[in-house]
Amino acid sequence: MTTSAFLSQCRLWVIVGLLHLYLDTAALAESKFETRYQYYQEQDGRMRVDSDYSLFSVDLSDTLVLDGTLLYSALSGASPTGLPAYNKGDDVPTVFLEDERYAATMGLTYQLGDHSIKTGLSYSYEGDYLSIGGSLQDTISLNDKNTELVMGLAYTNDTVGANGSNFEGTKRSYDALVGVNQLLGPNTVLSMNVGLGWKQGYLSDPYKRVLIDDEVYFDERPDKKFEQLIFLQLTQYLPSWDASVELSYRFGHNDFGSISHTAMLALYKNLFNKRIVVRPSIRFYDQSAADFYDISFTGSPTYASSDYRLAAEQTLNLGMQVRWNLVPDKFALDFGYEYYRTWGTDGKTSQSAFPDAQSVSVGFHYQF
Repeated sequence: MTTSAFLSQCRLWVIVGLLHLYLDTAALAESKFETRYQYYQEQDGRMRVDSDYSLFSVDLSDTLVLDGTLLYSALSGASPTGLPAYNKGDDVPTVFLEDERYAATMGLTYQLGDHSIKTGLSYSYEGDYLSIGGSLQDTISLNDKNTELVMGLAYTNDTVGANGSNFEGTKRSYDALVGVNQLLGPNTVLSMNVGLGWKQGYLSDPYKRVLIDDEVYFDERPDKKFEQLIFLQLTQYLPSWDASVELSYRFGHNDFGSISHTAMLALYKNLFNKRIVVRPSIRFYDQSAADFYDISFTGSPTYASSDYRLAAEQTLNLGMQVRWNLVPDKFALDFGYEYYRTWGTDGKTSQSAFPDAQSVSVGFHYQF
């Protein structure tokens, strides 16, 4: 049996097991199930991703909740090699890639007084990548439940490979998060969190190449990375509109030398007595280049990468999500569309390295 067939069979048995679990626990409390298909396509024959995503949540008791996700993705298309265009004005060279991804998460949340303690496990497999992780999070209700303090830790152990070779590298990631959710008024919620991430091991990309003194070499990045993230979100309900406005900002920094800013504005608008909810959104992202990024190199650099994802770039994302509540509090259909416009800002990386993209999604939500 091939790996793909084996994992497909495992996914089927997981779904059967969840249905059995639901039948055993349905009388206890509330359960929900969501599934969604997403089609993502970059322009000019670049990467295409077909994804099936499922989410479930089962209340095992008044104080214990089981939840999880299942994901299958098929990836195919052209990806830049990292080398510059052969001639000025040409597109950057690409190579065709094809892979499948299987991923799953499982979590248990236990309510213990004012504490909501969640433990989680994650698994992700591709033909050239394996990731296994665990997490622990505690959400503490304070100030008559007007304040929530969130603290979390996560660990992942990844194995990195390259299809068509015997190469294998490992990396480990450690993440910590501290956050606060504060009710500022009957219609206003402010959320803030700070995240720290440490990565060590093989952090390069085995598929990317660099040009050094007109010779082709492998992508080479530091084997350690320290990241810091600050996230702010303000949610305001507007009674006269029967709508909510969500404004968020994220600042990111890492010791690769890159700084990023992400701002997003979304509106949740109820229509037809909440039978339909529309969510238009706009998101802007800006990042500076890594210290060791360039389109070509000379001499003997310690680290060198021409992966365009490490270049200075900006992205504008426009989206529209629609949920149609066919049976209120029971059954709903979801539709979504996203458009991504990306461009380089360093004045030297070919714009052909930065593809625009679109995605379409459809799914349903069922609550038992």
